Amino acid sequence: MRNPYKKRKTILKMVENDPGVGFLDIQKETGYGNGVLSHHLKMLESKNLIRILRAERKMWAFPINSDPSEDVLRIYLRKETCQKILLLLMRQNTATFSHICNEIKKSPSTTSITLKTLVENGLVKKIPGFVVRYCLEDHDRTVDIISKTKISKTDVLKDRFADTFSYL
Repeated sequence: MRNPYKKRKTILKMVENDPGVGFLDIQKETGYGNGVLSHHLKMLESKNLIRILRAERKMWAFPINSDPSEDVLRIYLRKETCQKILLLLMRQNTATFSHICNEIKKSPSTTSITLKTLVENGLVKKIPGFVVRYCLEDHDRTVDIISKTKISKTDVLKDRFADTFSYL
């Protein structure tokens, strides 16, 4: 059996290198079982070495010294459709709904749901007018965080699966 401190050190290093890393990504990388990983994450959290953000059946780990105001953006950058929209708005400053649909190659329903979520979470701003346009809420901050965020294959696959059922 490996030393529990080595396991925690491994997890801590992953979290520090990839803020907002999800439970499944840590599990895939380390090979630790659900219970073992949950235990070590709770221990790291109780010792104030990491911060954990929980949602229904989801969990993301952040270094204790990372800015909590960046958490939501980091989480949404891990979702393929969200990331495509954010990157498009980063490059073009503003875009119409139809332009976003065409550029990210997603259905109108998937694009609509994703844009609504990004607007509700304060990442994207809806600009009213004859033709509604969208832009980043805070362009410079988004660019900065995008440059520091890794995207995992697990997140991309989960997002594609979720997109399949977005019309429900």
